[in-house]
Amino acid sequence: MKAFKPGVRMSVFVLLLLPLLLVLGNWQLQRGALKRDLESDYLQQLTQLPKDLQKLLSDSGGQANAALPLAPFVRVRLTGRYGEEMFFLDNQISDGQVGYWLFQTFIMTDGDRVLVNRGFVAAPGQRDALPVVTAPANQVTIIASVWPDLGLPPLLKQQDWAPTWPKRIQRRELLRMAEAAQSWASELRLEPGQAGELQAAPFAEPLSDAKHRGYALTWFGLAVALVLGYVVFGLRRPLIDTGKTD
Repeated sequence: MKAFKPGVRMSVFVLLLLPLLLVLGNWQLQRGALKRDLESDYLQQLTQLPKDLQKLLSDSGGQANAALPLAPFVRVRLTGRYGEEMFFLDNQISDGQVGYWLFQTFIMTDGDRVLVNRGFVAAPGQRDALPVVTAPANQVTIIASVWPDLGLPPLLKQQDWAPTWPKRIQRRELLRMAEAAQSWASELRLEPGQAGELQAAPFAEPLSDAKHRGYALTWFGLAVALVLGYVVFGLRRPLIDTGKTD
């Protein structure tokens, strides 16, 4: 019977990598379950009339830099103007085009500021350049939906942002975005046909859990392959007596 001697370095490598793969697989399953739970809320809110956001906030007594005190997918109506602060969320794809989702501040008539997802904008030819996007300069009334914050992948370090505006970002860190823009820390996803809309951000598609189940299977599959590879390596590793141990 062959001795199982994978070696110290291989064992340490597996012990470090295996928990990470399992954490990532479990996180994808949790995100998929969350989206399934949210789907019924989304369909229910589609039939509701928009609510006056300014009135809701004045009644709630909340404060900026926190999440809006509203349930996911509530449709809201707000009047004001677009601010100057823009966040370009990188690595988005729409109809085969690579580009960004544009988050821009919206300043209501009472001075409260929110983050509006205006939709998709294609990336220019040069990677170091951001798209040039304009917004209505006058006061407008728009309708948007409060989009749920589905969280961020685990074990990610804080991303670096340029000190100037606009900002290219890699992840939707709403609390940090709100702190930088002095706004409420929730995404208001602009409904189609509203003032300032670009190419509309998707509504129903992100609620599918199929992508997350696929990702979870990938991470768990890699974990299984890692363990099997570890076993095979340990059994087949040449037993060379060099007088040293690794």
